[in-house]
Amino acid sequence: MIGAGINRIDGPLKVTGRAVYSYERQDAGQPFYGFIRGAAIGKGKIATIDTAEAEAAPGVRLVLTHRNVPKQGSFVNKPTIFDRPHPQLTSDRIEYFGEPVAFVVADTFEQARAAAALVKVTYAREDGAFDLANHADQAEPQATLSIGLPGETRFGDLEAAMSAGPVTIDQTYATPYHFSQPMEPHACLADWRDDHLTVYLATQTVAQNRIALAETLGLAADQVTVDAAFVGGGFGSKLYLHAEAVLAALAARELAHPVKVALTRRQVFTLTGHRPEMIHRVRLAATLDGQLTGLGHDVNLQAAVAEPWIEQAATVARSLYAAPNRLTRHSITNLDLKGGRSGARSWRTAGPARLRNRDG
Repeated sequence: MIGAGINRIDGPLKVTGRAVYSYERQDAGQPFYGFIRGAAIGKGKIATIDTAEAEAAPGVRLVLTHRNVPKQGSFVNKPTIFDRPHPQLTSDRIEYFGEPVAFVVADTFEQARAAAALVKVTYAREDGAFDLANHADQAEPQATLSIGLPGETRFGDLEAAMSAGPVTIDQTYATPYHFSQPMEPHACLADWRDDHLTVYLATQTVAQNRIALAETLGLAADQVTVDAAFVGGGFGSKLYLHAEAVLAALAARELAHPVKVALTRRQVFTLTGHRPEMIHRVRLAATLDGQLTGLGHDVNLQAAVAEPWIEQAATVARSLYAAPNRLTRHSITNLDLKGGRSGARSWRTAGPARLRNRDG
């Protein structure tokens, strides 16, 4: 098959506009619409929340907060990662900016959005850690990465190679946060019928999201169907379960009526995964003719206690470059930011390279 042309059976549907994406699905009939109200602080707790005005607004069917949300399964940090439960609105704690504090369902999207703005929330703010560079001294070495690979690998003696190498490089790089913004927003249409949940979901991992939804909602896996006929981009940000799917499913069960939710562009930045900020120390030792004798890659990356993910950033060096002396290590610095993963990549240098030639 290498080199042979392969027809994309979904190609004609996509280029002619006939591909129906999750938010456009009408399989369940006329739905209600949900809108997420996000936290306005980065860390702390909800001091007061008043939903009376929102509940009285035109078209409103339901307002969920931590005070009345149905019981859900607890978050579990599974080694399989993408099938972890993701309960929502479970306490008055705020772990990151934009975290859902209320969910409003109404007859139309505009009514839901307008009513969400009527929810009155006050907060008790707490000091948080938001900048990787300022908290890099709190880095914690990691024995194992999120996908099961070892956090550290060591061969030979890198320090000796750096001391003996006629040419060496010892450089620090910083890579910023990188957010996915696919053309199709993160969206879900949830429908309950005969004690069975069907979600028309914009996701890259169907089987894993089925398990994650079942465990979040306290269901058996065979009570959940995930339909992701078309996905309009994801770049890693649609790999695991997000708030829109959980809240749509909870509301649909409460109301016995289909509920549709889509994140706004701003909410994609705060409610989905991202490539974490990282600080990389790269060390190279080589002969004068360019033969590598030493390779070192140390990574310190942003993580979150509430939703751990350890990006396998230094593992690439393990497979791409050969040298008799190699050292790769990963550390994390927990910040008060949204955790999770996106597959996007971006690089920038933090300063001029330091090149040392032992012969001057």
